[in-house]
Amino acid sequence: MDTRDYFGVPLANVQAAQAHHHYAKHLRLNTRVPTRREVASLPAHELHPLLLDWMTRSATEIIPSRVQINEVLAVLRARADQASLLEVVEMCVNYLQQD
Repeated sequence: MDTRDYFGVPLANVQAAQAHHHYAKHLRLNTRVPTRREVASLPAHELHPLLLDWMTRSATEIIPSRVQINEVLAVLRARADQASLLEVVEMCVNYLQQD
C-alpha cells in the first residue's frame, strides 16, 4: 500500500481502524480510505457516500485532515466532469470550513 495513493494515511492507521471496528461492531465506523484513483474516476453517486463516510464516520486513526481534503479537492477540480461533482466539491469545502 502506497500511502500517497490513500492521501497519506499510513497502512498502520488503516489496520488500527480495522481492529477497532472488529471490537466495536455495534458502532458504524468507517475503515475505508478512498484512493486517488477512486476520487479521480468514480461517478458522483458512488464518490459522495465514500467521501462522506471517510469525513464523518471514520475511526479516529483515519479521520481526514484539512490537508488531505484539500488534496481530494485538487483531484476533483482536475476532473473533466467536474460540473457533475458540484455536490461532492461542496461537501468537501464544507468540511474544510468546520471549526
